[in-house]
Amino acid sequence: MTKLLKAFLFLTLGLTVGFLNAYTPLENIRVIDGDTIRAEAKGKEIKIRLVEIDAPEMDQPFGARSKNFLNRLLYEKNVTLIAQGEDRYGRVLGNIFSDELNVNMLLVKFGFAWVYDRYAENSSLYKHQDQAKLDKLGLWRQKEPIAPWVWRQQK
Repeated sequence: MTKLLKAFLFLTLGLTVGFLNAYTPLENIRVIDGDTIRAEAKGKEIKIRLVEIDAPEMDQPFGARSKNFLNRLLYEKNVTLIAQGEDRYGRVLGNIFSDELNVNMLLVKFGFAWVYDRYAENSSLYKHQDQAKLDKLGLWRQKEPIAPWVWRQQK
């Protein structure tokens, strides 16, 4: 990718999510699935995709449990967002914090999401995933869990 294209993309993303601060408080949160929420940020409704993780799809085994776990992590908590841009679907990409705990990491740590290899930058997520596998937490209790990106390709 050329420097000019990178600069253009950075400016475009900045204009789209530029109204968001480093730690933007979220209100009126609605969980869509295990890695996507809708919320209000500064009075504007946004759709947020949690970065670096991929939770089971809703029609996939463990999908509903992943969604419910995310809901419990966010319910009646002080929730903030660190935005990291926008994806091709117009969703804000970011890390979510619930009472200052990294929700993206907690979903992996307790076996409710995979580290999304294609987009992962935080290598510590793999340590949490490996431990969840060893402890057979969450989706790792299944005999042969299927990664969501594989599930989507099969559909």
